[in-house]
Amino acid sequence: MKRRTARQLVRLLSDLRHASHCSTLRAAATNRAIALASTEHEADVAESDDNTEAARDARQDKPARSRS
Repeated sequence: MKRRTARQLVRLLSDLRHASHCSTLRAAATNRAIALASTEHEADVAESDDNTEAARDARQDKPARSRS
């Protein structure tokens, strides 16, 4: 095994800490993006349900035509 100097070990430790910090930030950003996408999807579904109900109500409120 190659013997390392103290400076190399400090640099290696710094690199490891930086890498773990970056992966933690990436994981947090990914979780935030997933939560945001889920929230947007739920809002879109709720909006489309509201539009469907409004259209259904509008059709039911129209007076019936007489066919004479």
